[in-house]
Amino acid sequence: MRRALLSIPAAAILLCGLVQSPALAQTPAVVDQTVAVPPAGVTPGPNPDPWEPFNRAVFSVFQGADRVALRPAAIFYSRATPKPLQVGLRNAFRNLHEPIVFVNDVFQARFNNAGVTLGRLALNSTVGFAGLFDPATGAGLPYHNNGFGTTLGRYGVPPGPYLFGAGPTDVRDAIGSGVDILTDPLTWINFHGRLGFGVSRGVVSALDDRAEADPQLKALSAMSTDEYASLRSLYLQNRAAEITGGQVNVNDLPSFGDEPAGLPNRAGTPGAPPAALTTPGAGDSGALPSMAAPTTTPAPSPTATPPSSTPHP
Repeated sequence: MRRALLSIPAAAILLCGLVQSPALAQTPAVVDQTVAVPPAGVTPGPNPDPWEPFNRAVFSVFQGADRVALRPAAIFYSRATPKPLQVGLRNAFRNLHEPIVFVNDVFQARFNNAGVTLGRLALNSTVGFAGLFDPATGAGLPYHNNGFGTTLGRYGVPPGPYLFGAGPTDVRDAIGSGVDILTDPLTWINFHGRLGFGVSRGVVSALDDRAEADPQLKALSAMSTDEYASLRSLYLQNRAAEITGGQVNVNDLPSFGDEPAGLPNRAGTPGAPPAALTTPGAGDSGALPSMAAPTTTPAPSPTATPPSSTPHP
């Protein structure tokens, strides 16, 4: 029994890692994914995934756990929980995250954003009954996400090696997540039932986010010849867009080499690139408002000329 209880927070950590990582829990700017390799003459930077063998092994284990336990639990939660209750819990957990957003808005000297965040926290915590409702959005105070990983990136700290632990991340964002925990007021407040509340918050948030992200993750799986590489590319591009405000030059993105030609993906189309995805987290709770779309335009694909079909005499 004790071991079963211990598995609950472990499952929450795995779920949170995948669907609450910056690439998936936030609604990122749509970044073109049809350009996989920089043009000729552009020198690629250092390999951003030097730990790829380890990362792929962890990813394989995570896929198995998600297929057997995590996704079924998330789908059950989505179907069994009344929608108003789901939305209320989502709003409340987002409201608990506002202090972290506010601190990083100030760190980044984005004082207008900090004012919006502070106004949201005050309005939703009072009129919104401890965050169960979101009157702030209707009052012109939209939610935006922020964290210390983004703060580091906006001050020029490089991302470091890509890392797949309990989800896609990199060294910079892993450090940022640790600092975010330290800046969460609930980390330092002692109250009766604190452990149970923390576990419940993690499990419910993770189940909700995993259910919300399910259509996008299924699309990624169906359209990819290599799910690991596709998720890695999606993560790196979206994080670059979030940190730069949506202005991403594909020539600055890392190259992982050409994808093997002619390999059928799960949708049955040889060599088709994955479609551009946006992956909402908890009800788009991580959506960055007024995120501009990338200015880069993919090169038009050449039009194939069908072979002439001359009838034989």
